[in-house]
Amino acid sequence: MNSSPVTLLASGNSFGAYIPAMHLHSYLQGKGVGTDVHVLENLYHEEIRRKIRSTKKAFHADFSVARMGHKLAKPVGPSLNDDAVGRLLDAWMRADAYRFGVFTGFWLPILERYKAAAGRPLDIKLIRLDASDTPSYKVHKQLYPGYDNVWFYQPSKLSPDSYIASDEAEPLPYGQRVGRIMIHGGGWGIGTYAETIRELRALGRKLDVIVYDPSEVEEDDGVTRYFGTDASWEPWIRDTQGKHTFPPMIRYVREDGVLREYPLGEYSVYTDLLRNCAAVISKPGGATLNESLAFGIPFIMLEPFGDHELHNSTYWESCGFGIRFAEWKARDFSEHHLEGIYSRLLEQRLKINHFGRNMYAAENSSYV
Repeated sequence: MNSSPVTLLASGNSFGAYIPAMHLHSYLQGKGVGTDVHVLENLYHEEIRRKIRSTKKAFHADFSVARMGHKLAKPVGPSLNDDAVGRLLDAWMRADAYRFGVFTGFWLPILERYKAAAGRPLDIKLIRLDASDTPSYKVHKQLYPGYDNVWFYQPSKLSPDSYIASDEAEPLPYGQRVGRIMIHGGGWGIGTYAETIRELRALGRKLDVIVYDPSEVEEDDGVTRYFGTDASWEPWIRDTQGKHTFPPMIRYVREDGVLREYPLGEYSVYTDLLRNCAAVISKPGGATLNESLAFGIPFIMLEPFGDHELHNSTYWESCGFGIRFAEWKARDFSEHHLEGIYSRLLEQRLKINHFGRNMYAAENSSYV
């Protein structure tokens, strides 16, 4: 693999535009490729950044509010601190940065400025982890056709070409898994997952619940487990070494009304939970599609958030890699059906490579 440094452009606004970037960062670092991760929110005015947490809470509390916010998406230009943008562009110029992996369309106006200043060909790949335009690309339809758009999920081709993970480990055989089901509402904890948890708990299903807020943790019943992200962590905050990190994950246990926290340590402990689960239940976000394929996890899909997730749901179902929750319920929550989905995922997984393996190979470089 070519060892030229790669700049990965992510966003903390969505785990779908952050976690895959961090996985690719880890993978490329392991291959000896230098990477630098930038999170868009670090370029925002401070007062704009402070509002993000309250927006998340509003979206988490009311799915209809989240849907409305999705429809009102607009370019982030007014949110950007021009001095911060200028410093970043100067740093790229000094470093002669020319290879980029982009995880959200909101970076495009900044890249346009850099293209104009760089005075040389740039290798910029827009990594599209949804089956149609997300809001960040819809607002920049006039810009993105001029870039190398790498679509993982093309509706005309019901066979994804690649996946992203921190390594190339094969999916765990289905019969060796512990049989638990992971359920979550994405990074913002939105959607219809809360009522789904209640329904499955009543059936005695073994669940690993990813909560948005520790207040959601119920009294320990010896069956359901609860996990979440450290509340003090934000994707745009760098660690003491100046690096962006995976979210620090915590296991929560509430006993006799007392909530206790048990840090998981390395993020790989959390991904091991993913590798081990029998299925994942969530809204059909692009990052969860990627995890479904990367780890061979049948995807039970809840109500989508926006048109792009509706397309994601249709695509994954058409590929045979997932099932809508209502359909799974109609099948009496069939475990046999989930194992059939796993078999199709494994078959596809054996045909493809990790995206990072050839993304930055010199012979495959394309320029804009």
